[in-house]
Amino acid sequence: MRGDEISQVTKDHSLLQEQIDAGMLTKEQAKHSSNKNLVTRALGIDPAVETEIHEYATLPGDIYLLCSDGLSDMVNDEDIGMALQALGANLELAAWQLVQRANDKGGRDNVSVILIRILREYPAERGLASRIFGWFR
Repeated sequence: MRGDEISQVTKDHSLLQEQIDAGMLTKEQAKHSSNKNLVTRALGIDPAVETEIHEYATLPGDIYLLCSDGLSDMVNDEDIGMALQALGANLELAAWQLVQRANDKGGRDNVSVILIRILREYPAERGLASRIFGWFR
């Protein structure tokens, strides 16, 4: 979330996501699909894992949400954005509220939520003095 705008920066590695990307299903149709849990890439299946790495420019104040589909399947982006806008000053409370909303809407899967706020521009200073003064912030 940057300012008042929330956007998804990653995609699932699933058959359903591949069908959406190929134009075979809309996101609305995908909500009712029986293929939700068919993953196409996972740890522990093969001896080697194809990794996907992206770099994103960050700004102070950005909030990153890492969550399981237990949240994203139950709480829509608009409600997630409203919770982050209202409770963004207290990320622990915001995370608790998001989990609670998913559970209140049926909680059909496990719900994991991690919220991260970018505090300052990168790269952070790495000198000895900046590390010492960083302890007192």
